[in-house]
Amino acid sequence: MREADPDRTSELFERVAALLQLAHTALSQATAVLSRPAVKGGKRMAAVNRTLGDLWDEAEDLASNGLTTGADREADIRTVITDMYVGEDVGRMGVLARQVGDIAWARQTKPPLPAPVRDAVQRIADDCLALIGRAHDAVVSPAAEPVTEAHLADIADQQLRLCRMVLSDSGSLDVVNAVDTSVLSRCYVECAQRAAAVSLHMALLRETAPPPEPRHREG
Repeated sequence: MREADPDRTSELFERVAALLQLAHTALSQATAVLSRPAVKGGKRMAAVNRTLGDLWDEAEDLASNGLTTGADREADIRTVITDMYVGEDVGRMGVLARQVGDIAWARQTKPPLPAPVRDAVQRIADDCLALIGRAHDAVVSPAAEPVTEAHLADIADQQLRLCRMVLSDSGSLDVVNAVDTSVLSRCYVECAQRAAAVSLHMALLRETAPPPEPRHREG
């Protein structure tokens, strides 16, 4: 097995951070279509599509690179596993952002969700985006605040309370609104989980990095 090239490892961290930034942008754009349906919905969706195209291209390239390199018995294990894990997780985040965008676009001609439900979905969306941003920062710098189980638990708890509201009919939702609400909240929660998984893996990659080779003094 070949040892990891320090330059390649540094490049990998930069690439993963860029992927998380793309995922954050795509989800933020889709959320804007959802929360402000009457404001340039078509242009906003076009922006979502462009960002998702870039995200999927990069994520697929990373994942396929991991699979291709993994066929080489001498490949660096750390790089291969990271490419596969991150490519899959970020690609899935793109799929989830696409679902949010599709629901947002379909709701352009529908009445808004009841205020309590709409506000609950927006809080989950905001916290999810904040967590993705935190995951990005943690990949960029080990000094940044890490994503913790408490962050994920808070978002999951919000989703549970929203689900209880839907199932108890306290939000006065029809079937279409109930389904939209449920899918949206689950998309945001899974996006947060995927971002946290990427951040955790990159932290482990940094933690388990082999020590630098000692420099030989000349002369």
